[in-house]
Amino acid sequence: MNTTIIKSIGCGILLLGATGCADYLEKESFDIITPEQVWEDPKLINAVMVNLYDGMVLEDFNYWFKNAWRLQNASSMSDEAQASFQKTPLWDNGNATYTYEDDLFEQKFSDRYKNIRNCNDFISQLNEATSLSDEEKKLLLAETRFIRAMHYFTLVKRYGGVPIISEPQEYDANNLEALMVPRNKEVEVYDFIIKECQEAAADLPETREDAAKYQANKYVALALCSRAALYAGSIARYGEVKSDGLVGIPSSEADRFFQTSYDASKTIINSNHYALYNGNSDKSQNYCEMFLKGNGDNGEFIFQKQYNVAGGKGHDWDKRNAPFSYRGGGWGCGIAPTLEMVEEYEYVDGSEGTLQLEDENGQPRRFDNPYDLFANKDPRLYATIYLPGSPCQSTNIEWIRGIIVSDNERYQATAQPDGDNTVVVNGVIYNTSGKDGGADAGDASKTGFYQKKFFDETLTDMNMGKSETPWPVFRLGEMYLNLAEAAMELNNSAEALEAVNKIRERAGIVLLSSIDMDKIRHERKIELAFEGHRYWDMKRWRIAHLDVAQGGLNGFRGTALYPWRDIRDNKYVFERGYNSPKQTRIFLEKNYYTKINQDDMNSNPNLVQNPDYTN
Repeated sequence: MNTTIIKSIGCGILLLGATGCADYLEKESFDIITPEQVWEDPKLINAVMVNLYDGMVLEDFNYWFKNAWRLQNASSMSDEAQASFQKTPLWDNGNATYTYEDDLFEQKFSDRYKNIRNCNDFISQLNEATSLSDEEKKLLLAETRFIRAMHYFTLVKRYGGVPIISEPQEYDANNLEALMVPRNKEVEVYDFIIKECQEAAADLPETREDAAKYQANKYVALALCSRAALYAGSIARYGEVKSDGLVGIPSSEADRFFQTSYDASKTIINSNHYALYNGNSDKSQNYCEMFLKGNGDNGEFIFQKQYNVAGGKGHDWDKRNAPFSYRGGGWGCGIAPTLEMVEEYEYVDGSEGTLQLEDENGQPRRFDNPYDLFANKDPRLYATIYLPGSPCQSTNIEWIRGIIVSDNERYQATAQPDGDNTVVVNGVIYNTSGKDGGADAGDASKTGFYQKKFFDETLTDMNMGKSETPWPVFRLGEMYLNLAEAAMELNNSAEALEAVNKIRERAGIVLLSSIDMDKIRHERKIELAFEGHRYWDMKRWRIAHLDVAQGGLNGFRGTALYPWRDIRDNKYVFERGYNSPKQTRIFLEKNYYTKINQDDMNSNPNLVQNPDYTN
């Protein structure tokens, strides 16, 4: 076994939950543990598994491109949101354009293949474990194959075809060429992932005992199979094959992959091991609770990433994303949902979600409370996005663009909320900003909205690393939507409609009487909002390069909603803010695949760079 696996084990809490470090270490130091000792001690073998799990890239709360302060994650880089911080270089000049970077969400081969190598070494040495039964070995083998499949999925959705290495490689200074494996075709990588998941699922138990309840079981492997096969089917149907298949999948393969995704999703749903969360009769609160209550043990999460502050494994989501006045001194404000995203949420009667800012005479509607504008919206909206006037802790979100004095006189906020936004009108001092924003300057939201999903209002320590909300890697809601999409692609509209209506029924919104692909994609955007899906969905559907008017990212900036307070009657009126201080985006067709890092290219002359990139 590669000894670097053993030496790199640390004392942190196990990703996906497990046992404290002391249970593994007892009296021995990892620095002197040899591979032979590992295979003689089940505790040390389990510690190696901790390390293998911890190497997975799950695109969770801590997953940002380059630096967290840049606020580039899968939400801010999709059409769900923009980043708030004005100092962020990518978002600080509304007159400029931002072209999606060649290395966006890069996962260097040199990083991923270290983890793949560790999996391969573990698998190859597993039979040497004298302290394990054959059944225990079979279980560990299945778990490791699932973990390895996750690594390959991380790579393939970024790069297309990558080298498939499933056996340990031995370093030989006289034969370095043997280590320089060329890229496989994209279809081959997806086939490898699916095969690994299916065979792992056959050997994994349906449930795990409490000590291992956050580790992979049969349905976790099938959930990855469902997602990966759905991606492959979409790429086959909507993409283009280039570089002799290194990127792109032949269209003839689409139905095969969609059927595989459908079958995996159906098996998970029909197992009855999971159920859509319905613990609260209040539909909005129910959806909110699913992500915050019970540490993820809600019956819907299939696979989750756990955090533990006491073990030094908390995350920063609440600190980085708290609305301005709730942030506890610095940071906060992070991801700002756009008006476009808010208007994606339908009304409960199924009518489209465009907000009615004017009355039938074309005059601005007037509200005592800005929150009233959003009455009768899909309950998931209130649980996902902080709107102007939304309740938060003991107060309400207050985002105000400025004050109206008369039909010809108004004053706009010019500084962030803790700056000087006061004006004097007829001897009375007025604040032109809300406590949570209103100006284009500073770090507060520029859209009028904040992300609520995952924000823990009960948290009292608003510092970095103090959040423990679990991350949903796979949940049943996604499986229903995967099934609906695959069924529709296979011309099974009846089952697609049934699956989508299961989601809408739980949400508390009118059921659909008919279905098409646009409705399925819309439901997916709403149900899975801010869970890291939208960016990758836009890529696999090959819509990201389209103009914003066609549902793409080209020309997208993100629109704001401006509440104004009319001091004549203390009511609120609204305007759409089209001149966001954020850059207009450009997504090129080459951006469907990430550029392979130059160091990786230099280390392996047999690699071929992705189309339209230079070495």
